[in-house]
Amino acid sequence: MRRITKNLITFLSGILLTALYCEFIIYYVVIAQCTWPELNIPRSRTELRALIIADTHLLGSRKGHWLDKWRREWQMHRAFQSIMTLHEPETVFVLGDLFDEGEWSSDKQFQDYVERFYKLFLVPDNVSMQTVVGNHDIGFHYNIRPGSAQRFFKSLNTSSVKMLTLKDNHFILLNSMAMEGDSCSLCREARYSIDKISRSLECSKYPDLCNDVSKLNYSRPILMQHFPLYRMSDALCTEPDAPPLPLRNKRFRNKIDSLSREATTYLTSKIKPRAVFGGHTHHGCLVHHKDDKENIEFYEYSVPSFSWRNRPDPKYMLVTIRPESYVVNKCGLPKETTIAITAVILVFITCYYSFRTRLIGRR
Repeated sequence: MRRITKNLITFLSGILLTALYCEFIIYYVVIAQCTWPELNIPRSRTELRALIIADTHLLGSRKGHWLDKWRREWQMHRAFQSIMTLHEPETVFVLGDLFDEGEWSSDKQFQDYVERFYKLFLVPDNVSMQTVVGNHDIGFHYNIRPGSAQRFFKSLNTSSVKMLTLKDNHFILLNSMAMEGDSCSLCREARYSIDKISRSLECSKYPDLCNDVSKLNYSRPILMQHFPLYRMSDALCTEPDAPPLPLRNKRFRNKIDSLSREATTYLTSKIKPRAVFGGHTHHGCLVHHKDDKENIEFYEYSVPSFSWRNRPDPKYMLVTIRPESYVVNKCGLPKETTIAITAVILVFITCYYSFRTRLIGRR
């Protein structure tokens, strides 16, 4: 009886350690392998460390099984909290589609969504979280219900167009669905705000040419939005996490899969970004933009989804930013296959060790 009890304790301890490793420790092991990118100059007070994620797609009541919902949220919660513990970012950007069914939610369901989001993606008091609205949060342009955009902005403390300055680094957070180019109130308000921000940036760059005294220290802003800028498809994407073929060659639909050419030209001329970050496609992509007319060039980064429901290898980005430069590191999270294989191996070792211990005890 004593031998059986010992083997049972050994087996249960092995199963417990397997669960502990696969559900907690593995996130730290994988995340610790990625570090903050370093600029080739000494650190200064204007250096900002930003974490960027996209497309968390928290499930609602319509789609997905409750077990799938619980599993995906647990994974994202553990991954995010491990990132916050190991990397200690100063600010977090979430680039839209926080919710999977936000556009259909009642006010009560939406508030439940918001509370779940803040519990899952908890940040310390000294870390700011900035959110960008996505089409799953309020709907595509022609499907936005009255008041749905406003409740998102109010609940998530953001707006359709928001300029943010952190350590002299300027960021513009944009509602992609407001770039439709028609005369809707959301679009008119967005363009008015962008024109106002553009004038403010110009005045900070050329103070002698403006009557208004700008308090900004000029640097080209970084654009944060949900949609990619205009491109015909993802065929030009060569990143390891780019869409697989033949999906990569699928032609984009203007104003649904990406911004229109007109909206992209407008934003480029008005904002003159030094970098653009977006989500929406759930895949990675790096695009070099060059505008000879405006005499600017910049890179656009598509941030892969943070959810295991959208891809087997979710990603996040660590960005070190200064007013004059920035560097990006794309980091991976544990693959589901890795977690599953690790669990099977550990369970096998546990069973083998328990069985072998029992045989030895009989000799």
